[in-house]
Amino acid sequence: MSNSLIRLTANDLSGLVSFADHIYENTDPDKYPDFKISNDIDNTVKRTKFFSAFMLDPNFVDHDMRQCYAVVNEAGEYLAAVGVRRWSHMPGWSLSWLLSPAIGMKFVPIFRTIVQELCAIHEAAGMNEFCVTYPTSRCAAYSKIMLPFRERYYSFVECTVPARTRSHYSFINDLMGQTCHPHDMNLRRYILRRENTEPQSEGGTAQRLKEIK
Repeated sequence: MSNSLIRLTANDLSGLVSFADHIYENTDPDKYPDFKISNDIDNTVKRTKFFSAFMLDPNFVDHDMRQCYAVVNEAGEYLAAVGVRRWSHMPGWSLSWLLSPAIGMKFVPIFRTIVQELCAIHEAAGMNEFCVTYPTSRCAAYSKIMLPFRERYYSFVECTVPARTRSHYSFINDLMGQTCHPHDMNLRRYILRRENTEPQSEGGTAQRLKEIK
């Protein structure tokens, strides 16, 4: 069966919340930070408010600054979902959150599909930089998953935020969801390799400053 990435709208909100409820009910609560979404006690209500911010009606100003996508199979069942935030101060974007049940190595091709499709969408829109965050303990596994993308993007760890702390920079706090994570977190940046920017070791060519107009 083939999978595909689709953009979710407000009509898909209840299905996404049900998917999230199922995942959280079967996950160690210490694995995820406690996002202060609202003062509601009911978790389903809190998640509904949170996810709805990524599915705003087009009548809202800047409704496209947050977007939501899901990987579905041919039967239309959710395999994973992801939230995207576009940056207002420069042409870039970031993965805000990711939902997926524990499926082991089957997650690798699903995540690669997500990133590949999102890169294509944003490159077409002129957004050639993105950031992701992940626990430092998962650095080796994450590097292997993202290996195909390092062929096209420069990549480096911008910073590491220690467990239960916040960065001094508001931009990094935004990328971290404005919350303290229960473990050390890496923030990794990816910048698309433009024409004439590849290093010579990878076929690039150097240009003298006077040759650049």
